[in-house]
Amino acid sequence: MQRRTLLQAGAATLLVPLAPAQSQPAPPPVITAAAANSPNAGPGQITAFLRIGQDGMVDFASPVTEMGQGTHTAHAMIVADELDVPLAAVRVTAGQPEPALRLQPVGEMYSGASFGIRFWHDRIRRASAQARMALRAAAAERLGAPVGELTTSEGRVLHAASGRSLAYGELVDLAARLPLNDQPQLKPASARRITGRAAPRADIPAKTRGAAIYGHDVKLPGMAYAVARLSPVFGAELESFDRASIAGLRGLIDVVPLPNGVAVVAENTWAAMQGAQRITLRFKPTPDQALDSAELSRRLQAGLAAPEAFRGKNDGDIEATLRGAAKVVEATYEAPYLAHAPMETENATVHIQGDRVEVWCSTQHQDWCIRDAARVAGVPRENVRIHTPMTGGGFGRRLVTTIVEQATTVAKAINRPVKLIWTREEEFAQSYWRPAFAARIQAALDAQGKVVGLNLRAAGQSVMGDYRPALFAGPLRGNDPFSLQSISDTRYRFGAFRAEWHRVQAAPKVWLWRSVGSSQYGFFLESFLDEVALAANKDPLALRQELLAHDPRALNVLNTAAREGGWGSPAPAGRHRGLAYVECYGSLCAQVAEISVTGRDIRIHKVTVAVDCGDVVNTDTVAAQMQGAVVWGLSAMAAEHITLKDGAAIQRNFDTYPILRINQAPQVDTHIIRSGEPLGGIGEPGVPPLAPAVCNAIFAATGRRLRSLPLVDQGLHV
Repeated sequence: MQRRTLLQAGAATLLVPLAPAQSQPAPPPVITAAAANSPNAGPGQITAFLRIGQDGMVDFASPVTEMGQGTHTAHAMIVADELDVPLAAVRVTAGQPEPALRLQPVGEMYSGASFGIRFWHDRIRRASAQARMALRAAAAERLGAPVGELTTSEGRVLHAASGRSLAYGELVDLAARLPLNDQPQLKPASARRITGRAAPRADIPAKTRGAAIYGHDVKLPGMAYAVARLSPVFGAELESFDRASIAGLRGLIDVVPLPNGVAVVAENTWAAMQGAQRITLRFKPTPDQALDSAELSRRLQAGLAAPEAFRGKNDGDIEATLRGAAKVVEATYEAPYLAHAPMETENATVHIQGDRVEVWCSTQHQDWCIRDAARVAGVPRENVRIHTPMTGGGFGRRLVTTIVEQATTVAKAINRPVKLIWTREEEFAQSYWRPAFAARIQAALDAQGKVVGLNLRAAGQSVMGDYRPALFAGPLRGNDPFSLQSISDTRYRFGAFRAEWHRVQAAPKVWLWRSVGSSQYGFFLESFLDEVALAANKDPLALRQELLAHDPRALNVLNTAAREGGWGSPAPAGRHRGLAYVECYGSLCAQVAEISVTGRDIRIHKVTVAVDCGDVVNTDTVAAQMQGAVVWGLSAMAAEHITLKDGAAIQRNFDTYPILRINQAPQVDTHIIRSGEPLGGIGEPGVPPLAPAVCNAIFAATGRRLRSLPLVDQGLHV
């Protein structure tokens, strides 16, 4: 496309008004047999997931949100393969919460922990097989032929002996009334023609045309627009606001107080933004209003020496092992708060009509949105319906549903449908960050340089304490699974091994951030293992091979990355390599980073990735997720961090929180290993190895060991 053509097309797109969300094309007329109380019930419903129209189109109610990671395309591939329909005949949208679409054992519909494929793959395949068998049974009845003589292909049931066939659309009426087979016959892997290969992403064409509907694009008749202005100090409550400070604002409708700020409501977004910027607010003082980054670091370091800690691993006698070691290697690492910084800021649209509520929100947690809207509106949960548009980035941030609570409060106050948004500044200021963490690690070496013990003490805030406080305080008994993630369950064998975590208290809320605790511990442990290799006079790859000698699967991943990344062979002139291996979310990932250093400038030329996620649905998605994870991890380690001053974040936009630019992105070569093990996640495992691989390469190039991030704080630039 010529640049002029692109600009003309863009201009034309801007002139086209966005269609209301409810004006999207309705599904074709079909016949239903769904339970009356199912929120996903509709014509042609054969299973909780699937609805088939008389035109042969298949509508799949996905249990997860599409956040740009290709999950809905993978779901369509699974359905098309098992149901025997063309991939183009499957339409996927996020469904309404109901038992079949809720993640177990928590019983909630949400998207996180790289569960989109690995948890739902078998369930989707089974539901599709049930539908296929019901269609075959219906065809057998219609054709008067034995079921065993019937086959399916391209959305039709075929009877080869008579040459007759029926389209699925002709059979849904009868099939929807037949009982489902509890033990459906799944296709063998050899018969699958779509999954396990590359397929184009279903969401890309609409995004390319600017036709995709995100939360910010939702528009309802008679809708008002609201912009939040919230306390920049964590935990501060609203004391008062001065309505007179925005008197005369054209288009102003109202100012609605919120617990930690206000929402300025107007007839258009611009007026609401202007009002939110200009309004005068007063907040109540808080105990942590003087918190700064230096004090937070002191708390983290104090936690490394605190007498109390949760012990996640305690194999052997680590004290005796350290005392008897020929050499002890010790280092302390620290990682900062990190924001999610999705391109689409927080937003929600709410319409209250009597005792019924509709919510439009680009969310990762449909059930929590419904919970919050129902509580504020004072209606039963079953009276709330949620629509999930496409999401402009999530990374864990959209598991927070405060925006729905606030939007429902505003809609209730003004008695009109309303869209509430947070500006970029509010997005950064309201925390929910990846926690800042510190770790002190000791390794015991024997006289031959073999690792015979490892002792790790970490300190940081609790994600689970904020995310699910009742579970953290109750059944988990203070055990936050993210606090020692990828450490207490590592495949490495160190001999004596202790891993502990001390909980640090601070006002900012911490949250699930892409790969969560694994992102910190990948940096901590994999950087430290390079220090151990140096002390033992061993190659970093050889040391890891010793620690994984018992585990062929992990060794294969490590060795594949090393081989494909050129480890052990001379690097191009001026380049140096670093290696790291991390397992998380059911997948094993190793990376080799190839860099060059000129003064204080670091150039990451190439990252070689080996990943074993068991099996693969869409190979293109795996490669894309590895590319995205490498860029995400590199951006975070290069310059991202939240700095605190007077209880607030200094960084409030991308001018002070820079993210990686396209000219800084490296070449990423991905090598997929199909081990046949249970499916693992793919959205998060590519993040943790990146930072240590690059830092280890920096050491190889300069002899400088980096024990805290980001690089910009060390005077280095990517």
